[in-house]
Formats: sequence, C-alpha cells, structure tokens
Amino acid sequence: MSDEGAQALAGLMAAAVPRLSGIELPAPEPSTVARALDGAGFPEGEPRFDAATTADIQGNVLPGFNKDHQRFLFLRIDDVEGARDWLRWLAPRLSSMQEVLDFRREFRRERLRTGATEPTANATWVAFALSAPAVAKLLGDDALAEMSDEAFRQGLAARSTYLGDPADPTRPGHRDHWRVGGEESAADFLVTVAADAAADAEAEASVILEAAARSGVSVVFAQAGENLPGNLGGHEHFGFKDGVSQPGVRGATADGELLAPRYLDPRNPHARIFGKAGQPLVWPGQFVLGMPRQDPADPLVPAADDGAFPDWARNGSYLVCRRLAQDVPAFWEFAAAAGAEYGTDPVHVASLMVGRWPSGAPVSRTPSRDDLDLAGDEFAHNHFQFDDDTRAWTPARSLVEGGYRGDDHPKARADVFGDVCPMAGHIRKVNPRDSGTDFGAPADTMMRLMLRRGIPYGPVLAGVTDPSPELVAAERGLVFVAHMASIEDQFEFVTRRWANSALQPNAGGHDPVIGQADVYGARERSFEVRTPSGETKRFVLDREWVTATGGGYFFAPAISAVGGHLAGEARSAG
Repeated sequence: MSDEGAQALAGLMAAAVPRLSGIELPAPEPSTVARALDGAGFPEGEPRFDAATTADIQGNVLPGFNKDHQRFLFLRIDDVEGARDWLRWLAPRLSSMQEVLDFRREFRRERLRTGATEPTANATWVAFALSAPAVAKLLGDDALAEMSDEAFRQGLAARSTYLGDPADPTRPGHRDHWRVGGEESAADFLVTVAADAAADAEAEASVILEAAARSGVSVVFAQAGENLPGNLGGHEHFGFKDGVSQPGVRGATADGELLAPRYLDPRNPHARIFGKAGQPLVWPGQFVLGMPRQDPADPLVPAADDGAFPDWARNGSYLVCRRLAQDVPAFWEFAAAAGAEYGTDPVHVASLMVGRWPSGAPVSRTPSRDDLDLAGDEFAHNHFQFDDDTRAWTPARSLVEGGYRGDDHPKARADVFGDVCPMAGHIRKVNPRDSGTDFGAPADTMMRLMLRRGIPYGPVLAGVTDPSPELVAAERGLVFVAHMASIEDQFEFVTRRWANSALQPNAGGHDPVIGQADVYGARERSFEVRTPSGETKRFVLDREWVTATGGGYFFAPAISAVGGHLAGEARSAG
C-alpha cells in the first residue's frame, strides 16, 4: 500500500462523532397515535401488530438485534428426528419482536437523554433460520415446492455466478473455495446469537451447540462478528459508517406505539411517506410474509400479499447471508492512486465511491469535507435526494419540545448528473431514492429495500498506526445479513441489475464497492467521476476489494412454527 493510502487508513475517525443528546422523546399514547394515523394526514388502516404477532415474529427480523457481539452458527441435520427434538428445545430460547422492541425503546430514550453509547442493562438474543434443503428434510419436497421464491429453493451457491461471483473455479470467490455454503459445506440451519457482552454471546452459543450435538445436529462452520472498537463503532473495515440508511417499517403495536416513529410535522405532506426526514416508510409485507406489501404506484396504499407460501411460513422472512472478505489495503491503495490522478486526497475519492464520508455524512450534503455534526444527527443525515434539492422540514412539535434544535446543516442541491455524488456511488446504486430508474418511477425503489443486519468480522486495520505485517495480512470482512419478502425481487435485483451494471439504474459505471462483472471470465469494472470542470473521469477497476467466501439463502420462520410445524407437531397430530 502506498504511503498516502496507509496514512489515510491510519487516520480514519481520529475524532468521535458527537451524538445527539439531551433530547426527551415522549412516551407513546395510544389515543395520540390513533389520531396521527387516522386524523392528521397519515393513511388510515396502517397495519397493527397485535400482541400475538409481536410475540411470534423473530426479533432480528423486526426491529433487529444490532448487538456489538454476534455468533453465526451454521449447522447441518445428521438425524431428522433428533433435529425436530432440538427445534422444540430451541424455540423458547428465540427472541421475539416484542422482547427486542421493549429493550430498544428504553435504550434509545436513554441514549438521546444522556448521550450514552452503551445500554445500562445487558441482553442476549437468539434467532433461527433454515435453508431449502432443511425444509425438504423436515417437511418433505412438496412443502418446499410451496415456497414461491425460486432463489431460496435453489440456494445461494447455485445462483452465485448469477450474482457476479467468478465462474472460473480457480478464482477467489468461486463457491468451491467458500468457507461455508459450498457443495461440501452447505448448512441446513443458521442460528444467530447476539449479545452486549462477548462472554455472554460465547456462553449462549456453547449451550446451543452442545444441545445440537446431543440431537444429531452438527456444526459446519461458526463465525464471530464484532462491532469495531472506539470511534469506528458501527463502521465496516474500509472505515465507513455502515447501515446508516434503513427503511422505516409501517405499523403499530398493540399498545399503540409506531414501529417507525413519526418525527415530521404532520402538516407536512412528506410526513405521510417518511418517519424521520429521509427515512421512507415501507409496508411490512416487503419484509414479513403475509402482511400488506408496497404498491409500486402509490406508497400510501398497501398492496395485498399475493406471494405463494404455506401457512406455516406466515410471519416469517427470507434471510440472505453473505460472508464477504474485504481487501482493505487494496481499497486504499486504489483510493490513493485515483486521488493523485483526480487531484484530491484518498479519503475524498473513497467517499465518492461510497457516497458518504467515513463518519456517515452524505457527500450530497457536504461535498468538500466530512461533517461529524451532520453524521451524528440521526434526524438529518439521511435527509437528501439525488434529483431534487433538499427541502427544509419542520420537526414534529413533540420533537422540538423534547429539545431538538432542528436541521441546520448544509442542504443538498439537485444532482441529476452526478456532479456531487457519482451515479455509481455505492449508496446511489443500491438506493436511487428519488431518481427514476431503468425499472420505472422512483416509487419502485421502495420495492427493493431490505432490512440489513450485518456486522464485521476479523481484526480492525482502519485507524491503526504502523500495523504489523501479520495484522495487515489477517482476514477481515463483513457478515452481510438482510431480511426481505423476496430474495429475487430485492437482494438479487439490487445486486445483479444495479450494483453489477455499468448502465443501471443510471449510467455511470459499476458499484465500485460491491459490484462485480464476469464477461467470459473478464472481471474488469469501471467507475466514473465528474470533475469540477464538468468533464467525466473514468477509472478502471481491475481488482476486487470484496470477495464472497460463503453464506446461504435461509428462511426465518415465526417462533411458533419453529417449535410447532417444523418440529413435527402436525405430523404427530396426524
């Protein structure tokens, strides 16, 4: 790695992002919520999650675990009857949506009120998912055929080249070299253990593995995921804040609390389609089977869930897991070389490739430098479009009364031609926001959104001064995890049709971070940047910084289905 690249990498996030604090969020009042939904401009009929549903949906689907320490256990069924016994044992240990909502609600209020970065109470949570072969083993081939998602039925390995992974078995990234999920290492089950303390995650994982071994379920592979330390918390290994932009899920719980709180003044028309400024509200059926789905023509009107799935799969969610190795030195070596050619510094070029600065501040709102204050304002750092100017928004009265001073950060200007955020910038590729795409109007973008639950693995290199050769050479990467209602229409669509294309959703090159190209074995990609004079500079990417090393397509069923139908309850009753 060049000196410039090494210095840029070592200097990442030397200062902490100042988080909002001193804000009091009001406790939800069912009557107030009902008026907001039905009488103050919000669409009527927003889905309600009753108590039985929130106790049944797994908590990593909604609202998501988001713990610093996670263990991913990839398991194989050796004895079917033993596996059913183990599922009955496991089901009561699974963490529900309600359990996670209760914990996160209290921590969020504590963080905004005091600025705390860690919860005062610890929790350990468990999630479960199974692969298509596991469905067939437990329920039979006919039951698997009832699952309508063809990608799930075929599995990740069979579709890897469709996603752009190498077709040549001699190349890194080909499924023959995967640590898990290849022909010899396929997993039937994926169990995720998440905790605030590493020791708690290890202890729970050990208990689960011991019980599995006694029941004829063996471990294929285990992967630890850890939040990066210090100021890099929440970042991935290239050094950029990850998971900044997550959709808000429409719906309210039985006690009247909205899953995605509404922080815009309800008199603002945008309050009907955004929870926070820049956070689109998406119907829950995009992530959970059996619920109202997004209508591509009108984001305010739900579409019926017309997906084909068996009754036991209701309230479940498809899960994509990709173990992605990251070549951090190669990424920053390229950024340094491209910066010298472009006439800027490596961090600026890397931020153009991502679409955000390392802190998470969007280049659309702060084109020339990182802005830590903007990055720390969760009510502003997603408030931007690509084709239109950023418009001022008025916070809800309760947010102002709670202490929020308002969005006084620099505004983004219309960027139709990619003068500020390149057309192929990662965040613009995978979420075009207000831009029309090759597949229709901007509302179609909301059909492609996913709930991301990933976490890094391996030792951190970013921010380290004078790292040892052993540290530089160590493997590191991201355990990419995402939940959705359709693997084909969400994850595979975004990956294959947008990230891997030089022309879609708009012309400007491949996604330089995760995009792949494999044209008769040639894997060269390109990335275009507009210069200040308005000219287009094209960079050729002849080396990949992200390589697939494993994973799988899974399904996360409702908790009742794990200990009931999948464990053989229906068979026993018959």
